[in-house]
Amino acid sequence: MQFGASTWLWTSPFTSDQVKLLQTIADLGFDFVELPVEDPEHIVVDKLKPVLRDLGLEAVVCTAVVGERDLSAEDPKIRQIALNYFESCLKLAEGLGSGCLVGPLYAPVAKPRLSTEALRRAEWERSVASLAQLSQTAGERGVRLGLEPLNRFETDMVCTVEDAKRMLADVNSPHLGIAVDSFHMNIEETDLCEAIKQAGDQLVHVQVSDSHRGVPGDGNSDWAGLRKGLQAIGYDGKLSIESFSPDASSLAEAVCIWRRFAPNQDEFARRGLEFLRHWWG
Repeated sequence: MQFGASTWLWTSPFTSDQVKLLQTIADLGFDFVELPVEDPEHIVVDKLKPVLRDLGLEAVVCTAVVGERDLSAEDPKIRQIALNYFESCLKLAEGLGSGCLVGPLYAPVAKPRLSTEALRRAEWERSVASLAQLSQTAGERGVRLGLEPLNRFETDMVCTVEDAKRMLADVNSPHLGIAVDSFHMNIEETDLCEAIKQAGDQLVHVQVSDSHRGVPGDGNSDWAGLRKGLQAIGYDGKLSIESFSPDASSLAEAVCIWRRFAPNQDEFARRGLEFLRHWWG
């Protein structure tokens, strides 16, 4: 298992100029960094790649699916905006050597509304068609997509591993897998171990925080069940801490992070990594 941290734990947005943050992540002992792409122009591969190499950090590229980045939209122009964004992220992932591109690729975060079954089905079908197209591009770039289920307060489309597997079956591409986040799982899954086993060899990436989005080990998440599930499927890939800083005001509002879980974000990361190494070992 390799352990990483998302730059969202400290900042938003991340840019190629934030070398000091990458140095901090390496000094804390992480094996890789998860890089959320809020704007593809913020990240320059030729500038960032040698920095990561010198620090001994691998990279995983994560999407920021907001606004018009909507593969489920009725308007084809909006779907094209989303495809253009995801294709830019795939180019970054290929350039940085990230084996996967992860996130709620199917629709933007935070679409809470009571919709009719017919409208939801139409959105689902548009997402499936768009993901089939995107998966082909991913395969050409040697990157696997990781579809991330979100909790009910952030989406009504893919909330569980079972939902994700239905979408994977409809897309039917070897280049599309599942990425899970223990925070969302803690809300939506009845059994974390069984959900991981259900994902099986389609699991491409794992994100964690605790039940309150705080330091791993400080909440009431089923860490034993998560570990048992990952061991059952022989998962030995990457696992990252994904949380957010109340100092990153735009994201704090989006994800409702209003209080601190540690005196500072470096301490959050240090304690989280210490817990994870002990939990896994």
